[in-house]
Amino acid sequence: MHTTGELPALRLITMFLFVFSLTGCCHYPKGHVSKQVASVVQPANVTIVAYGDTRTGPWGLGDNAKQAIHGRVVADILENDRPINAVIFTGDAVMTNFFLWKKGYWKCFLSQSNRFGAEGIPFYPSLGNHEVLSPIVPVMRVAPPAQSTVLRRQTPQELERRLAEAYDLGEEPTPAPQPGQPVPTSATQIDPSSPQGQRLLKHWEQGISKGDIASANQFGQFEHNLQLHFYEDLDKDERCLADAKTFNDDYLVQAKYEYLRPLLQGRSYYAQVVENNGIRVKLIALDTNCLDSQKQGEFFAKAVQTFDGPIIVFGHHPPVDYAANVGWPWDKVPGWGKNDNDPLKSYFTNSEGRKIVLWVFGHVHDYQRRSPTGGAKEGAAPTLLVAGGGGASLDSSAAAFQWQPMTWPQPLQRSAYSQIKIVVTSTNILVEARGAPDKTSAFQVIDSFSIPLSPNSVK
Repeated sequence: MHTTGELPALRLITMFLFVFSLTGCCHYPKGHVSKQVASVVQPANVTIVAYGDTRTGPWGLGDNAKQAIHGRVVADILENDRPINAVIFTGDAVMTNFFLWKKGYWKCFLSQSNRFGAEGIPFYPSLGNHEVLSPIVPVMRVAPPAQSTVLRRQTPQELERRLAEAYDLGEEPTPAPQPGQPVPTSATQIDPSSPQGQRLLKHWEQGISKGDIASANQFGQFEHNLQLHFYEDLDKDERCLADAKTFNDDYLVQAKYEYLRPLLQGRSYYAQVVENNGIRVKLIALDTNCLDSQKQGEFFAKAVQTFDGPIIVFGHHPPVDYAANVGWPWDKVPGWGKNDNDPLKSYFTNSEGRKIVLWVFGHVHDYQRRSPTGGAKEGAAPTLLVAGGGGASLDSSAAAFQWQPMTWPQPLQRSAYSQIKIVVTSTNILVEARGAPDKTSAFQVIDSFSIPLSPNSVK
């Protein structure tokens, strides 16, 4: 993007110092400079933008240190979605939150998310499965792949695809174990807290940067073990507490997003009302890593009951079909309920749930719209969206473990890097998703629809 007017000197100096403070691997993509917005009469609406799943980490496994796709997503938001009242993020900011990498990976991620703050736009995040980390990291067993192969003479696109496949085979080996069956173990014992273990982890990261698919597979096994320990060995309250610490360390201490502190109050979930010219919208951020927490359930129910206007709920994991014969614990997170009339799932069909006009999640790396009206241009509340196209390697289709009410038609799905603009007015909600099918194509509109609101639903 190019500037449309002369920037005030102080602001120009501030922007220069901010960019200069970043390391060489973390920068705004070339040519993406924020626009100056002229003072205009504010419209009578609230605009929320949603995206997620950047998965900043080693090259080929998510958005790399240069933030090429994340930067394009942010640039497209700032170019096409203004004026913006808030940005919601559906989690998986980084590939791993392990201490060897977390500071560097978060610094690169924040080089893009901080662009919203520089424009006065609040950024409201939720946490995903790649951000989880238990207080104690266990000794792990990692199996050597069949062979160590450094891929050469391939296009960058093909190389990235092969690395992502190798990682996925390590993180989520297929088929997944059946309930009651032991999880497959691996061959070599690694202690991530030891100097030897940490040297090996860094060796894998270096191998990935050189195109070594064996390193990518073993890195996936490492994340498999971290996540398995978190979801299977910690109870619901321990998971919430661990995520509260993650929020504090990453978004309060490192990012310095202090406006989140009074909302969190030591928790990993929160709510915030966004208001503009008399239009009020409530945002409720769920921690789907501990949906089975009774405290979070009570917080959520009260947050819905005590607000009369439209509500947007967001988090990382979309609703789960526990009967599906696929998925690992970090896919089929506990707490959604097995039946359509269980507490959380019932919000999609009962009268109280109609206050929730949109549910927005990530985890699956694509764009999806699920609703009672299918892909019609005029939709209905509640509508469930997946906004997982922020930079991680794309999924070609929806995940088999996803759930929606039985009466809903087939979802609309687009495999695309994407972002979603949500405009709430006094009479309706206008939604426009923009995306690109690969890292070089231009972003364009991939879906648009509206949801009518009752006359008193925005009060």
